[in-house]
Amino acid sequence: MAGNNMAEHDGTAKVEKIKRWSPVWIVPIVTALIGAWILFYHYSHQGPEVTLITTTAEGIEGGKTTIKSRNVDVGKVETVTLSDDLQQVIIKARLNTGMEKMLRDDSVFWVVKPQIGREGVSGLGTLLSGAYIQLQPGNKGSEKSEYKLDDSPPLASPDAKGIRVVLESERSGQLSPGDPVLFRGFQVGTVETSHFDPKARNIKYQLFIRAPYDTLVSDNVRFWKDSGVNFDMSAAGMRVEMGSLTTLFSGGVSFDIPNGWTQGQEAKNGDNYQLFDDQKSIQESLYTRHMDYVMFFSDSVRGLQPGAPVEFRGIRLGTVSEVPFPINALKQQIANDYRIPVLIRIEPDRFAQLLGSDFNIADHIRDGIAEGLRASMKSANLLTGSMYVDLDFYPNEKPWKGPLEVAGHKLLPTVSGGFAQIQQKLMTTLDKINNLPIEPMLREATSTLAESQRTMKSTQKTIESLNAIVSSKEMKALPQDMQQTLIQLNRSLKGFQPGSPAYGNLVGDMQSLDKTLRELQPVLKTLNQKSNALIFAAPGQDDPQPKKAK
Repeated sequence: MAGNNMAEHDGTAKVEKIKRWSPVWIVPIVTALIGAWILFYHYSHQGPEVTLITTTAEGIEGGKTTIKSRNVDVGKVETVTLSDDLQQVIIKARLNTGMEKMLRDDSVFWVVKPQIGREGVSGLGTLLSGAYIQLQPGNKGSEKSEYKLDDSPPLASPDAKGIRVVLESERSGQLSPGDPVLFRGFQVGTVETSHFDPKARNIKYQLFIRAPYDTLVSDNVRFWKDSGVNFDMSAAGMRVEMGSLTTLFSGGVSFDIPNGWTQGQEAKNGDNYQLFDDQKSIQESLYTRHMDYVMFFSDSVRGLQPGAPVEFRGIRLGTVSEVPFPINALKQQIANDYRIPVLIRIEPDRFAQLLGSDFNIADHIRDGIAEGLRASMKSANLLTGSMYVDLDFYPNEKPWKGPLEVAGHKLLPTVSGGFAQIQQKLMTTLDKINNLPIEPMLREATSTLAESQRTMKSTQKTIESLNAIVSSKEMKALPQDMQQTLIQLNRSLKGFQPGSPAYGNLVGDMQSLDKTLRELQPVLKTLNQKSNALIFAAPGQDDPQPKKAK
């Protein structure tokens, strides 16, 4: 029996696997499941991640700076790092769950911190709590994950009711974001942005005009820079304009419809307009039709500037375009007859209401040239020296026989005008005075005076002889009629005797004439030396020095 048992049990142990599951593993498994569920719940219920790009992270800290909308926390900044090129700041932020609907193409982020602007002091509440990021929800477009972080809030929300238009200007620095937009002195909007377009080489300003004033903007309105105080000295004289108190220090932009124009069609969002320098210059934009004429002046064009008026008897017909006007096809030499070309623009719309729309100005100018129509430069402002072009008829001018077109432009004949014409007439008059035979006249007058003195002496001798005859004895022997005749002749001649009034007047007149002729001799001598001495003072001369005896 024992041997058999030993044979059955040869010393090899048999291992049997336990098929029962140990409860010890329940705790770690449940813990892992709970952790996984927590992680899944955390990431599945996380809000969207937003990347904000800015140039500086002043006041922003990762894990601390909050994101707010209408003063309600909607997210928090997670990290603040530099970009790979070290030129920008990359801010990673996480919004709360359910805030995805706030992210659209027109959403705006900006930093709220203490600031001082034209509207006053803002952001004082961040002095204790620190800066935070404000989110303005968008309404248009799809969800985005990357936005620009601005330093200041937008001037108008994207959902604000109104209209946005774009102004174009060739001059920079005229407007700044935040400047007011005025209509007849009342603020109706603001300037939102300014941008330089390198392709068009101009400045573009975006304006927002809030409702209900957006209906004031039409396709016929004109925008101009309102600088508060505008001082202008031109051919029209001196003009000072003062805007509203709002634009006195910061400036702004105003718009209105030019006088005589209709309201026009309402403007659309994004329409483009030109920004004019002042309200006066908008009138120039009304006259787009023009005809070019070339004029040649032999006088100085100093004081004649582009923009000066072209008038006909006080009625403006056009505008000076270029002074001087280069004409490559015309070759001139610097000589006495050199003429300066000037280009003007005749604008028919300026006088269409006076003469009718069917008035053909080109035909009337062509016919007027044959009748003496000429252009001349005249002084518009003695204080500034500004000149303007005046058209008028000069019947004494010779008929124009020259060409009526030069280098493809119509030609207007000219005459000297203004001070140049006065100077020319004065010089002609002085030349005539200078050519008068003054010295022969003086010699003749002196000879006449000497002859008159000799005649008076002869008359005196005759009177003395008659007195002797009348008082002689022979006189008494003459017939009575002859005696009466001699007595009457003697009485008549006594009126010319020395001591009589007639004799005294005659002698005084002779002396005055002699004195006048003596005083006139230096003046005539000066005129012979300088013909324009009556207008311009002649140079002084030294007193004559007596010559020493030889």
